Amino acid sequence: MYIAPSEVTTKELDSARSSAWRWHVGALLITFLAIGTLYHETFLEMIGIWSRSQTFNHCFLVLPIAVFLGYSRRHVLTQVDPSISLLGATYLAANGIAWLAGYLLSAAALEHAAVVGMLIGAGWTLIGTTAFRVLLVPFLYLYFAVPFGEFLVPFLQDWTATVLVWTLRLTGMPVFLEGRFLSIPSGNFVVAEACSGINYLIATLAVGTMYMYLNFAAWWRRALFMLAAVAVPLIANGLRAYGIVMIAHHSGYRYAVGIDHFIYGWAFFGVVIFALFAVTAPLADRTDATDRAEIQSALSGRRSRFRPVPLALVLVAALAAPVALAMFSMDRAAVSTSIALPEVPGWAGPLDVEETLGAEFGGATDYRSGRYRDRSEHEITLEVAYFQRDEAGAELVNQTNRFFDPHEWRRVGESRRAGPAGSDIQQIDVVELRKVDSGAPYVLWHWYQANDARTANRFAVKLAQARARLGFGQLGAAAVMLLAPESDAEPLLENFAREPALRLDTLVAPAP
Repeated sequence: MYIAPSEVTTKELDSARSSAWRWHVGALLITFLAIGTLYHETFLEMIGIWSRSQTFNHCFLVLPIAVFLGYSRRHVLTQVDPSISLLGATYLAANGIAWLAGYLLSAAALEHAAVVGMLIGAGWTLIGTTAFRVLLVPFLYLYFAVPFGEFLVPFLQDWTATVLVWTLRLTGMPVFLEGRFLSIPSGNFVVAEACSGINYLIATLAVGTMYMYLNFAAWWRRALFMLAAVAVPLIANGLRAYGIVMIAHHSGYRYAVGIDHFIYGWAFFGVVIFALFAVTAPLADRTDATDRAEIQSALSGRRSRFRPVPLALVLVAALAAPVALAMFSMDRAAVSTSIALPEVPGWAGPLDVEETLGAEFGGATDYRSGRYRDRSEHEITLEVAYFQRDEAGAELVNQTNRFFDPHEWRRVGESRRAGPAGSDIQQIDVVELRKVDSGAPYVLWHWYQANDARTANRFAVKLAQARARLGFGQLGAAAVMLLAPESDAEPLLENFAREPALRLDTLVAPAP
């Protein structure tokens, strides 16, 4: 049978492209395996967070969804030649460096984002920029596997409280708000961390991104939908809180105060997400015509041959971070294993503590509390959490650490100020507290001490700890907390915080 030359050329191109894809995908799977092996501790740490936190339970679905999104573009990929991208290799290497920085800073979120970025960089490198553009959203979707965003919880709590108070007053319900605690005539409520709506926001963004990719093609439609995917859960969470309060109020607190509180919440958000999709469905513009246009824009018209040398470069880039870590992260001896509260001139103490903060610092090497009294019978409580080393599971700066027990203390207000004049404390966090049982007002000052830094700035503390781990300074760090009754708290705390005895090198006790 006679076959036209153009037909022969087409068949040869398809065969060559299919063979190239097998080689490139095989190399990519090998590289994924290498990254997973080298950084298995980081991946296991991420999976542990997915399991423990309801906020990130959805992360188990991220990889299957990303694969599904990529599979939905298979008809485009069959028209594209795979290649090797040096720009992708650069992105991979940059994430290796970011992982190293996260390790040195004990910044788990940076480590988690970096290993996911390395997977994306490996994909970019081994399928080429043209094919990567086709799979850009499926690859970027992998970032939803990073358990990140809990730092937003305090801001979302305040937002929810604001919306809740506004809606209550709008419907004629008298309400009094103090911090995140509010009172209506029939009872009291608190906008706790579980009420912040962070889990609803992240889940809506994850599901919404999948919906956006499958239904929208124009960039402005995608952007408009994602803006709605952020705004809708923020507003809806405030309305959800309003509904919970009103159900509890009108039912005599028989409903919406236990597990049904969360059931109502998720049922409500299921309706909200469905409504979001239904309202935006008429804007969907992805059709066969847009798919054909995507194919035309993706066609490279080039044949690609697999070469082992670029793969070796990719593997070297993946290995660079642990090698650099072995070179620069020195296994140095710790300063001490304990601390001792100092004697402070003009103050009697340390005495036994009567009013503790109930602070939580997971993995702390040592924790000490003491009470001090001046000649005028004013009292200050000093509490110090000491960390001999900063490592996974024992981090001075960690989102899960707490300076006070929220069940015993009510946060009324919070601010940041410069350290007292005459001291070397750069910044202090000031928290106004009330005892839950008595309502007695207190003021809490707290800051961190690490290497040459004495500040409430978490990033500055992390940098100081990283410098110490590299050999530029002293290991060991601490959180310092001063608690005083609200009356005359300002001058008392200022005078006490100026004392050199509160510096880390004074607090550290000689190792036995």
